[in-house]
Amino acid sequence: MATVTSALRTVITDAALSNVTTKVFRDVAPDSTAMPYVTFDDDLARSPALFGDNAVRARSRMVQIDLWQNLDGEDVTLIDSLLAAVDSADLTGADKTIFGCRVVDIQRFIEPSSNLCRHSLTAMITQAH
Repeated sequence: MATVTSALRTVITDAALSNVTTKVFRDVAPDSTAMPYVTFDDDLARSPALFGDNAVRARSRMVQIDLWQNLDGEDVTLIDSLLAAVDSADLTGADKTIFGCRVVDIQRFIEPSSNLCRHSLTAMITQAH
């Protein structure tokens, strides 16, 4: 079985984002990687997902997914495509039972002096405890 992170990476690469394709990396992209590309930081935090009698039967795990682009060549459609791929993604094949993947926040950061644009998605993946 695949790990949760490899299942998430598969969902992103299967979206075939224009000019990103398979440039999807956990944590940090290699220095030689041309933009645009995607990085993701997994398991930043975990919180209980309470059901019925307040028993913890699942946990939500926070993942940050970043789309990196050159500011002067920003393709505004890429973030929408990434959102569509990740929000409510079916992470079947993961080593845990996944109940859902929900994007809860998107932020845009720019660094004009570095010609850098980063869209950051925060996703919550709810999985069996």
